[in-house]
Amino acid sequence: MDKPFSFVFHKGPLHEIVHLAGVIDAQAEAHFEELQKKINGNAVVFDFSQVGRINSMGIALILRCLKRLASERKITVQLQGLNQMNAMLFKMSGVFLLAKEVR
Repeated sequence: MDKPFSFVFHKGPLHEIVHLAGVIDAQAEAHFEELQKKINGNAVVFDFSQVGRINSMGIALILRCLKRLASERKITVQLQGLNQMNAMLFKMSGVFLLAKEVR
């Protein structure tokens, strides 16, 4: 059984870090709203190393969140810990137009 979505947020010396875990789907919407309110700095790193499956609704949530952060609030967004499948999904859906992958 898939683990439900959760996140842990903390402020680092250079940027804020969000560790995501579980499945990103429609059930994660409220979490993404809460998450966006916590981010106040100039740069944020999303760590996807504990994320399992991401469905189409999850991609829509991620795109909406990144658009608000990067385009509207001018926050530098980086992504790390992507598995091969999620990296391909992000490339095809345009997520990398809003955020840069770091390794």
